[in-house]
Amino acid sequence: MQSLKKVRSILLYVLGGIGYLAIAATIVGVSILIKFAALLLADKLLYTILIIGDLLRGIEIIELLNILVFAFIGMGFGVATKLLIPQYGRQISAALLIVVVPLVFMSTPVIRYNSWLEKVAESDHLLPAETATLTNSFLQRKVGLQGFLGYYVYTGQFPVIPTKQSEMKDLDSFEKKVNSRFVQLTGVAPTIVSWSMLVCFWLIRLFYFSIAIIATIAHFREGVRIAGR
Repeated sequence: MQSLKKVRSILLYVLGGIGYLAIAATIVGVSILIKFAALLLADKLLYTILIIGDLLRGIEIIELLNILVFAFIGMGFGVATKLLIPQYGRQISAALLIVVVPLVFMSTPVIRYNSWLEKVAESDHLLPAETATLTNSFLQRKVGLQGFLGYYVYTGQFPVIPTKQSEMKDLDSFEKKVNSRFVQLTGVAPTIVSWSMLVCFWLIRLFYFSIAIIATIAHFREGVRIAGR
């Protein structure tokens, strides 16, 4: 009888672990889907507004949605600890969240990067390999990095990235044109605008990541408390 109880307990923990992984994968998938849908709406409604749209894109205003997305993640993982071994459930979820939170947070720039590649390919009718060569050459020349990392660094200092080969070649003219919009909006000198964007955009990214962490931790604790009832 004792052996049967142990087998039953092991079986329940195994099934619970499988259920936990399924729930965790669903939570992550839904969270990324929400961020993707929000980006599509922002591109169509917010970022098309004259002058202000570029500013909203630069400060990544849609990232305020992180409060809800990461609250959902924290709460979901917290409640799901009920399916794990009581002694280790909280630690397992916390360790997994250390990986999940940055991945979900970075899904936004990853989506933006792939969208940018599609726009470049479409505007100049390029094949994927040609698009990669063109964009990597541009990013290497501008920030010394290629691929997604180069894109992330560049957009951290400038709100609009060129989508045409002609704009990439005449980048000074392109950036002056964008800068002039902010000069009209703020009334300050172009040099100050450039430095302000560089500092502010990275601080804003740090702020949004901090929001993601705080929202996750607070709601994870609440989820664990609910699971323990």
